[in-house]
Amino acid sequence: MSIHIPAEQIEARARIVTPPLRRNRGERAFDLHPAVHGLTIAAYLAFVGILCAAFMGPALVVPAAIIAVSVVALFVTPGLWARVVPDDEAPKQSWAEFMTEGVETITGRLTAGQALAQILTLPALIVMLAFVMAIIKATV
Repeated sequence: MSIHIPAEQIEARARIVTPPLRRNRGERAFDLHPAVHGLTIAAYLAFVGILCAAFMGPALVVPAAIIAVSVVALFVTPGLWARVVPDDEAPKQSWAEFMTEGVETITGRLTAGQALAQILTLPALIVMLAFVMAIIKATV
């Protein structure tokens, strides 16, 4: 339910803050540097590669190829989707700028380390899982 608040009451409580620093930069489709997308692809392909190295046999060549192609397709599709967004011709945030400035999210500003930690935690755990499975296979 909504209630009417008089303008005087709003002005009395209002707090004037400076807007966040915004450089004249173009927006990306996912608002992250493409290298972050590449790091995620690399982690999932490392998972597939580790498991293929540990469990590969003559009967698993075709399934391994299908899995590798599926992982690549899983990440190429959003990359192609991002190219559909019209280019605004403005310079984009470089990797160095991303590392120093971080990224603005709905819940607030994140440093580059915080953003990378949130994005790459699951892929890193999956790669560790592949290592654990390869070690178990090697010791059995």
